[in-house]
Amino acid sequence: MNRVCPYCGKEIHEQSGFCPHCTQSLNKRAAAKPPRAVPRRAVGVGIAVLLCAALVLGLNGWLCSQPQTYESDTGEALYSGYRLCLSSEEPPVPVPQNGYHAMLDYPYRYPVPLYVTPEDGDELLTDEFMENVEFVTAGIDCSDIYMSISCTEPQQHNEYFPNAAAVTFVDFSLVAPGVHEAELTWSITMKNGDVIRMRQAQRHTSISVYQYTAADTDMGTIEELQSLVDRVSAEIDEYDQLKIYLPAVEYAGGLRLERSVFLYGSIGPDGQRTTFTGPTEISGTRGVPEFTDISFRGSGQGVGVRADGTTRLHLTGCRVSGWETGFLALDSAWINADETVFEGNEVGMCFDAEDTPMVSDDFYTNNTFRDNGTAVLLLSVSNDTSLKFPGTLFTGNDVDIDNLCAHPLDLSEAAFDENIQGDKR
Repeated sequence: MNRVCPYCGKEIHEQSGFCPHCTQSLNKRAAAKPPRAVPRRAVGVGIAVLLCAALVLGLNGWLCSQPQTYESDTGEALYSGYRLCLSSEEPPVPVPQNGYHAMLDYPYRYPVPLYVTPEDGDELLTDEFMENVEFVTAGIDCSDIYMSISCTEPQQHNEYFPNAAAVTFVDFSLVAPGVHEAELTWSITMKNGDVIRMRQAQRHTSISVYQYTAADTDMGTIEELQSLVDRVSAEIDEYDQLKIYLPAVEYAGGLRLERSVFLYGSIGPDGQRTTFTGPTEISGTRGVPEFTDISFRGSGQGVGVRADGTTRLHLTGCRVSGWETGFLALDSAWINADETVFEGNEVGMCFDAEDTPMVSDDFYTNNTFRDNGTAVLLLSVSNDTSLKFPGTLFTGNDVDIDNLCAHPLDLSEAAFDENIQGDKR
């Protein structure tokens, strides 16, 4: 079958690729397209994007390999599976702010321990964590010119805080009334260069001191004295300090105190000392009440001075004589005595406190325990702090120290009668 050439009109074979008459090509070819040129700007943008991505990845990797700084002002910090906690108790509970009520121009010191546990538990991990620590420092930032405050370099303190990673002691005093603020900063530098900064607010408030003497207030009888204590206690703030300077009289009875009171005895021209002949009880108080230069004289029955609740009571220069138990600590109380004579009691001083987390003083200095049945009886002393007796004399007692609870004692500076039998110290 033939067809007609589209160029010359002559008849040609159907399969011919060109016309033999006019030599025109009869094949249909796709029009050639020139290559598409990519703009130079687009190429530059693409390269820049790739370079930026590579730079970001490289920077992230470099940053991850550099030492990091961790900041906290809540009393705790989380780091690499550990929980660091500034706390005053065990198991540790974070303390973001320390606050104390303080007398003016009086030095105070308090500890700030650092504990380490797992993030989700209470197990203490002190040794494990400290193996990765390079050093620990602490500092105080204070712009208040009416408060003097500083802290010690953190160190382990195995005697009082055996489970703490480190402890710093803060020393402060107030020179003007009001509320005074500062900031404590712990810096823990790890061996890998990481730094953990823990900030804790310090906010201390001044307290007022109220003083009463026999010259301006009736306190010649036990009833008048009890009335004075009750009335003033109801009028002043619970943190305020009450100081009472007692006349050289013999009170026919004892006092019941439910707040911190400082009692100061005296000696009259005739040698008469301030003396209580009935049991004195003090409980549930803040601070550390003190009794100074007072005689507590019994008739063979009862307790001379009893502290219970959370009381921490201190005797200085006192005389405790003629009681079944002269000086007794119950519940969570802590008792202490310096330069005090315990004489002729069935038991001179007794601890029967089942839960005493706070120790006010563990030194019993320059006391005399004379002619008691048992000078010191330790039934229960829940705190592990060693009791120390520097300069204290034990003489004429049937038993010097009956340590039934096997509490730690330091008797290296105490003096004992060599011939006394039955000593259970």
